[in-house]
Amino acid sequence: MYTLGTYFDELFDRIKPPDERLKAAKELSPQVRDFLEKSEDFPTLAPHSRLVGSYPQDLSVGDVKDVDFLVRVDGDPEANDPEAKGLIRDLRQELDGLPSALGYDGAAGVDIAGARRSVHVYFEGRDFHLDVVPCIAPAGFDAPIYVPDRSFNEWIPSHPVGYIALLDELNGTYGGKVKRLIRLLKHFRNVQMKTRHPKSYWLGALALHHIRPAGGLDMSQPLAALFRDLLDAIYKQYASLLPRTDGATPNINDPMLGHNISWNWDRAHFETFMRRLDDGRTWATNALDAADREAAIVWWQRIFGVDYFPATVGERLASLAAIAQPGKAIVTGTGAVVASKPTTGPAIVTRPTTFHGDVHEQKGR
Repeated sequence: MYTLGTYFDELFDRIKPPDERLKAAKELSPQVRDFLEKSEDFPTLAPHSRLVGSYPQDLSVGDVKDVDFLVRVDGDPEANDPEAKGLIRDLRQELDGLPSALGYDGAAGVDIAGARRSVHVYFEGRDFHLDVVPCIAPAGFDAPIYVPDRSFNEWIPSHPVGYIALLDELNGTYGGKVKRLIRLLKHFRNVQMKTRHPKSYWLGALALHHIRPAGGLDMSQPLAALFRDLLDAIYKQYASLLPRTDGATPNINDPMLGHNISWNWDRAHFETFMRRLDDGRTWATNALDAADREAAIVWWQRIFGVDYFPATVGERLASLAAIAQPGKAIVTGTGAVVASKPTTGPAIVTRPTTFHGDVHEQKGR
């Protein structure tokens, strides 16, 4: 079985967000937070804001240009107080003053637009979006919250911070495989479904359904085999819906609160998703069963894209070999012994040594 672990490590390096995206997320969200905290017309409650979504979950793939940003307000969600659609309108009006507060000339450089459950803030110079989501958080962000739905004019329960905690727990339990597996699924979606693609939260929920206890996946397997098995499991989970003619689509349960989160999945989009899953599980099986490494790589490239899955990993292998080279060590200025020379500070490369076997073996023991 060709699992190509080092090749997958290179794939993860290639699909991680560019440094400028991470920098934008860190720099721009505090500016919006500070603006809203000072607002008298749109009062917020401490703790006033919280980043959620793919960035804090460490699930971002590719050139992600947006981040979800919660803003806490006072209210009673069951009484629709404040009115859900009215609150989004009020937030939009307040954020219209953001460009001038940040020193832009009028609205130039920052575009503000209302959405179903948020207000989009687009920083043109950074090509970056913030989705500012107002929420009622009766017990703070660490407990279930409520977000507004403008179309239905009601408050919808959600638990994004609990989801992050669940991912962290499972990821630790399974040696870091959970988040890597979800990132692979999201990248597969991005490559194979340019349009009609399912939401990232749906993909995460589908993966967790098969990962959590009694979910069915053997998490002891290498990541490549796990990915194939996940595609196969999701396909089999919903294959019975394909012959139906009533427009049926999956009911994906929220991992935290249990309600259906995919109620608005278009039937044609679901059918496209299933076709791509079927292709992916077939190609992944071909890769794992390939006669040689080169053939396996071709199949993985078909799944993840030639630009993302490397044909060779010579530089990475050379680096790993250098780190693991026996008889070589480097002593830093602080006295620490490391395998590679630090970029700053003094360091001494020790004299190479050789290894002749266990001392007890040399004595005949």
